[in-house]
Amino acid sequence: MSKPSAKRFARILVATDGSPSSQQACEVAAQVAKAFDSEVLILSAIPSIGALAAPLEGEYYTKIINKADDNVEKAASVFKQAGVTVREKEVPQGRASPVETILEYAAKENSDLIVMGTRGLGGFKRAALGSVSSAVTAHAHCSSLVVRQGKGKQVALKRILVAVDGSQYAQKALESAVDVAKRLRAELHMAHVVYVPALLWSAGFAGSTIPVDRIEEDAEKIGREVLAKAVKFAKDSGIANPKEEILTKLASPAQGIVELADKVGADVIVVGTRGLGGFKKMVMGSVANSVLHYANCSVLVVK
Repeated sequence: MSKPSAKRFARILVATDGSPSSQQACEVAAQVAKAFDSEVLILSAIPSIGALAAPLEGEYYTKIINKADDNVEKAASVFKQAGVTVREKEVPQGRASPVETILEYAAKENSDLIVMGTRGLGGFKRAALGSVSSAVTAHAHCSSLVVRQGKGKQVALKRILVAVDGSQYAQKALESAVDVAKRLRAELHMAHVVYVPALLWSAGFAGSTIPVDRIEEDAEKIGREVLAKAVKFAKDSGIANPKEEILTKLASPAQGIVELADKVGADVIVVGTRGLGGFKKMVMGSVANSVLHYANCSVLVVK
């Protein structure tokens, strides 16, 4: 296993809309930027006004632009207070959507990390992502950190949970989690979810030749080996006392990760995602997508 890269998160793109969620995202981004000595670009994206909305042009659109300028300056003040220099502040116009703008700038600036806020809704949907955060995270070429608004005024990454499964994508997530934990002096938790698809259990009826119990035992054995390697990597990388937990008997891996994050009081969950082919190579896997949507804390999706 390779050591964490010293160049991780060298360039951070922070997307803001002036909301309380965005301000907390800036606070977290400032912590990460200071720890990694990152270059920071702040972006407030303005959607274009189509022909059908032409009457909104002029004074009204000018107000929108001025508001976006204010949002950028408000965000920059958070970094200034944290002692982090903002390299550039942008309020781009004329793009089709904020998502397009953020993705375009992230690619143009060769960003290593995009940081955004998101707002919760009521009831069961309170953890649902906003459409911009969801789309950007799914299609960005780089890692994304979606910061959920906490109850307190200050947000700190003091407890990190990373999901490991032995894949190359999970390894990248582990390396990032270890690096962040070291630089922010945070507590690191590692988890592996043993998951046997329901289809196999339903096939394990009386008289069936499918050894479901054996399959689960083998999966748990492999999981413990994966977790042991992850713990060794963390210790070899300088994490003094990493926590570990293996989870079984769950409806899905995402369920286990989200529930454990609540149990240990994680401030951020770190997950990897796999690429597909063509344009879809940047689309998230189902586990990362579910964790991102239903976690009650911030989520770092590592690519």
